[in-house]
Amino acid sequence: MQASLLKESETAPTLESLIAAVDRLGPTLRARAAEAEGQRQLPAETIRDLFDAGVLRFFIPRRFGGHELEWGGHLALGRRLAHHCASTAWISCVVGSHATYVGRMDPRAQQDVWGSDSDILVATGSVSRNVSVEAVEGGFRISGRWSFCSGIDHAGWALLRASPTGDQRQTYFLFPRSDFRIDDDWFVSGMSGTGSKSAIVDNAFVPTYRTLPLGTLMAPEPPGGAVNPGYIYKYNFRPFSGANLLGPIIGGAEAVVAAYRDLLEAGTPGQSKDDVQTQLRLAESEAEVGAALCLMDSLVARLQDYGRNNIDVPHPERIGFVRDRTFAARLCFNAAERLVTSLDQSVVLSEHPIQRCFRDLGGMIQQIGVNWDRNMTDVIKASFGRQTNIPFLNTQ
Repeated sequence: MQASLLKESETAPTLESLIAAVDRLGPTLRARAAEAEGQRQLPAETIRDLFDAGVLRFFIPRRFGGHELEWGGHLALGRRLAHHCASTAWISCVVGSHATYVGRMDPRAQQDVWGSDSDILVATGSVSRNVSVEAVEGGFRISGRWSFCSGIDHAGWALLRASPTGDQRQTYFLFPRSDFRIDDDWFVSGMSGTGSKSAIVDNAFVPTYRTLPLGTLMAPEPPGGAVNPGYIYKYNFRPFSGANLLGPIIGGAEAVVAAYRDLLEAGTPGQSKDDVQTQLRLAESEAEVGAALCLMDSLVARLQDYGRNNIDVPHPERIGFVRDRTFAARLCFNAAERLVTSLDQSVVLSEHPIQRCFRDLGGMIQQIGVNWDRNMTDVIKASFGRQTNIPFLNTQ
């Protein structure tokens, strides 16, 4: 799909105009939600709509026709999209943000991805197995399997991580669609529409310029920062990693609350908006989701300030970032669970209006970036100056 390339002299859309575009798409995306879940991937029409609306161009560099907008606005878009379809929100907010990774890589790698068509989705994989990486002249020979590759059916490229033989550093390798095949193994209870299947690579060659060690990609002034002026391509990237989940999660919780309100308005048997306990449940859940939104907005404002001013995030605030995003996700799930568990047995029916919203929310909060046990134990370790499993929290 060939993009209508935006000239660098043209004005990028505002966040408000993108939100308006998402709102216009909303009824269509809601109508496709069941199809996305059944097909275990988003319909191709949805991907096209997201590019045409400018949503998936959010982080593509302007020199390739993207919008190169400020970090954080994509969370507002993801939140809005999740009111209609959480899987669509995930692809937009999480997978769409992978463009920032490519934008930090060697300019030649960026040219390979976006040179002839800027409407390209880049997938990543979070779990690898049976991976071999052999250094050869001019690059690497790689084989392996990577799972949880959200949006892989619609991806033109995949950015997959492994350690070269004899080198303990985790390194990203960028593969065109012709160099990987897809294993249709995504059978899940929630977030089915993300199509997070496995990518399999068989003895593919990756030139050196299409690789980047994880540490270099995350550090200030990576190779792509020389050609892309936005701070998201130049600044220390670790503070921003992990927070992309909050938009879809908060929007997903708001979708559960809205569906619950609709049940009350409809006079569903066993549910009365005049019942005191129902009122208390709803009030507490709405307060929790509102608090989660405040935490996200605060996190976004602080990260934008650090990015604009090229200031390294102090260690205590790094701890706060991980704590706040994890707690916000916990608040959202607690709010939704309280409402869903108060419903009668009909809530187990697949056609129940609150069912998919709750299952999708449950799927999202399993992601490691907001995992309660893993993150909160490391938050406390870091507060006592101990080493953690989250490099961003370590002082050394």
